[in-house]
Amino acid sequence: MKTKLPPFVLSTALLLAALAAQEPPPAVPPGAAPFPSLGSTWSEGFGRATSYRTALAHAIEESVAKVKGISVSRGAAVRSRLSVVSDHEAGAREGWWSGESDAERAWVQQQISGFVMRYEVVKKQKTEDGEWEVVVKALVASKDTFDTTIVIDLDDNDLRKWQLERFEEAGGPAGKQSGDYVGPRIADYLRRSRMVKIVSKGDGVVVKAGSAPTEREKAGHKLVASHRVRVVWQPIVLQSLIEKPNRARPTSGPRPEYLSGGSVQVAIAVEDLVENIEVMDETFTVAADAGPEQSVEQVDAYINQLVDKAKKIVAEKVFFALKPPLVMRKWREDGSGEWRVEAKVARRIAAEYKTFALGNNGSLSSPDWQLLGHALFLDGNDVSSTFRLEAVGDPDLVEPSVTEVRPQRK
Repeated sequence: MKTKLPPFVLSTALLLAALAAQEPPPAVPPGAAPFPSLGSTWSEGFGRATSYRTALAHAIEESVAKVKGISVSRGAAVRSRLSVVSDHEAGAREGWWSGESDAERAWVQQQISGFVMRYEVVKKQKTEDGEWEVVVKALVASKDTFDTTIVIDLDDNDLRKWQLERFEEAGGPAGKQSGDYVGPRIADYLRRSRMVKIVSKGDGVVVKAGSAPTEREKAGHKLVASHRVRVVWQPIVLQSLIEKPNRARPTSGPRPEYLSGGSVQVAIAVEDLVENIEVMDETFTVAADAGPEQSVEQVDAYINQLVDKAKKIVAEKVFFALKPPLVMRKWREDGSGEWRVEAKVARRIAAEYKTFALGNNGSLSSPDWQLLGHALFLDGNDVSSTFRLEAVGDPDLVEPSVTEVRPQRK
């Protein structure tokens, strides 16, 4: 028996729209003219580091910051791509160390093409102390084309089986029934959000025989994932109850059977492949929503509702792990003196959590996340939510468009 989920029911569409809305508009640096809605902007940046590639990444980061603002250049999407340029072993092929190779420049451009249309190295030198200094001129993408997606490697075993455990109301098991489930994969939920890109499992750029040497060097080039997302599903488990015989109305036909419960267990792991850290590793069970009794004949609809709920939660957790929402503004309440903040996360999502961790991300050269304290959810609307700050030692460190709120489950 196969159960099919209708493509992207309304609740999931609303979730993805709300999560996509978390991305703030790019900030204009103080004193800078607003960048045009169409067309890109040239910007110059400087970087210094022990390796050429890291210095180059720092210079590109500064170029983007001058046009889009620090909150964008240090945001998860841009920083993850620059981290790939700086540190990923895919860019450390033989001879790729000083930007002299056309293939190296092409590989770097491939990694940053979503926010830098083109870049030129204006100056590079190795100083007496062994440090590299690099100056770049970068054509930063316009507001309309700037790509703030995060590139991931997705490993998903998918949810394809369900099992029904049947019980007699009078007591004791009455057998089992199993079936197949057919519906959208979690990859479809993630892609539709337009917040992530999923790398292909292919071999990258294919170069035809007889191509020029510079083209042959590009063989195998592909966009490198900065994060790996693993999703492991267990089969859906349902329970039903068969009504006990009614002596007052004896019948030879099948007795009524009702669904009494259902759940699915799933494990999610999110790894930062560049910094080699585990962002999230969680196993949890999603239970079907309680409601009026449903006949076992309605098992398809029951499974659809449970799967949609589970995949919505998985997508939400992945998005929060990769791109936590940012603080929009902060203020001090008159009378109580309490500090409050507003963050770009919908009320119906924020209300699912008890507290949020509050902190700031560092730059590419100093990437450590700094915990500032916690925020308790108060109220919100379809776009943003309000929080009360708790145990924040220095509220001045909480900056709009910079400080992140990371959810902690109840």
